[in-house]
Amino acid sequence: MIGDGIAGHFLDSSIVRPMLLGTQYYREYLKTQLSYGLFYISPIIQMEMNRSYLRNVIEFYFTLCLPTIETFSDALTFWSNRYQSSKHKAVQQLVSQVFRQQFTDLSIQNKDEALIILELMILEFDDVLKTQFVNLKEDSTECARGKISLSEDASDFMEMLERFVGDFDDVDTCRSQCRVDQFLLKDYRSVIELYLFNANQLPKNSYTRGFLKIAESLGDILSSGSDACSCKSCERIGDVLIALDAPRNLRLEHTDYAFDYLCPPIQQPNYRHPSEMQILGGG
Repeated sequence: MIGDGIAGHFLDSSIVRPMLLGTQYYREYLKTQLSYGLFYISPIIQMEMNRSYLRNVIEFYFTLCLPTIETFSDALTFWSNRYQSSKHKAVQQLVSQVFRQQFTDLSIQNKDEALIILELMILEFDDVLKTQFVNLKEDSTECARGKISLSEDASDFMEMLERFVGDFDDVDTCRSQCRVDQFLLKDYRSVIELYLFNANQLPKNSYTRGFLKIAESLGDILSSGSDACSCKSCERIGDVLIALDAPRNLRLEHTDYAFDYLCPPIQQPNYRHPSEMQILGGG
């Protein structure tokens, strides 16, 4: 048991991602810590995983498809020169998965074979995300991007990817179909105001930095109203949406310090796990 009245684990993307893509040691650690009950996620968590990993891996697949790219190594070199930050992280984790699944022979330098391997890994990631975790399908923001996934009725693999990317990247249409502005400005306005009040009482340090950045974005939304709400702004305040909409009978599992300030005011059960770097001894 993880606590009286707690029915299971509600996982933030900071836990889902290493469960799927982290080091073996850290995945074993999480397995020992999350041994009771089912693993629950929400449409927003699924969307965050698709945005931060799957979307970037698909873009890398498109890169490998370019006629000017002859090998997997060429694709990696091109990607490294073109992109930074989160896009690098996604592909670095992809490469790690390639070796973890023992695709370690030099045949991956063969472009056609490399494409087949990527196709299998994209499909596997999508399948594991949908089957290993229970998506509660509950989302008070009605995030349209959270409803987008790889289509099973596409005529071929490339059409499936292109349809996913087209729908997922159409942020204007997605924003027009959600109600995140009402969620923040009406449903939880008093809580948002409390977050801002609490933020003003906190010192600035490594523990509060994430929460204070979120509070700054929330302040902009309260000041500017619906016009300040976008898929990009939701990316900055994702932890707020997750905390507010988390089931109160599930414990929110995470590694982010921001939840230490987001969860107590709304009495959301939560537990901050050590990060992968902390467990492995690197920070």
